[in-house]
Amino acid sequence: MRPATVLRRAGPGCLWRSRAGRCPVCGHRTLFLVVDAQRIRENAWCLWCRSASRNRHVAACILDLFADRGLSRLRDLADIESVSIYNMSARGCFARVWGKPAHITYSEYFDGCCSGEVRDGVLCQDVEQLSFDDDSFDLVISEDVFEHVRDYRKGLREVWRVLKPGGYHVFSVPLGFGHPTFSRFEGRAGEEMPIHPVEVHGGPIRGEIPVRTSFGYDLVPLLESFGFQVRLEISRYDEARRYGTFDCATFVTRKC
Repeated sequence: MRPATVLRRAGPGCLWRSRAGRCPVCGHRTLFLVVDAQRIRENAWCLWCRSASRNRHVAACILDLFADRGLSRLRDLADIESVSIYNMSARGCFARVWGKPAHITYSEYFDGCCSGEVRDGVLCQDVEQLSFDDDSFDLVISEDVFEHVRDYRKGLREVWRVLKPGGYHVFSVPLGFGHPTFSRFEGRAGEEMPIHPVEVHGGPIRGEIPVRTSFGYDLVPLLESFGFQVRLEISRYDEARRYGTFDCATFVTRKC
């Protein structure tokens, strides 16, 4: 989608709230279009690659991991064949800028589809039981995935298993600093029943997906209990102005 098309779809009213900067995903000098200031983490779209704030913050954290390679944009990781990457999304800005090099694996979750199967040309993976071998990847990326996983603990153990020693899982989830992590569902008479108001997030493939876990201030020690080294990156003011990473928190975890 060309920048002019993005501007036309967003509408002229968003221009006064937009910010200029450089996108860490595609590398372009661009405008970050703020369509909804109340949900700025989910928009502030890059004119070129359509990345949102949280996409760019994940990208900036990944670039920091590979600072010794001199990368200025995430797109360039597609050229580094020695880095094996698994991205838990076959859609979105990362897939658009990377294309389909052999060292990058994409997947989606489909109901009724087992891990390792292919549906409509897209690899299916259930993060609770990944089909990959142990020690397969240098980098695993998930963006707003784990809040929808039935057993996120099992999913995190699977990520640990498929990471190479020293490999990284860089991920985002909606995070509440005013509460501990809690489940929004519980099992009753063999069925899952909501015990809090049902919250859904919209996805391009599966539509509205229920949020099963609301993560809170205790997520760092929870991750450490699985054996990860953990760093929580919060978007700083200067970084937000430069990269359009507004209201973002990204976890950078390493398999020791």
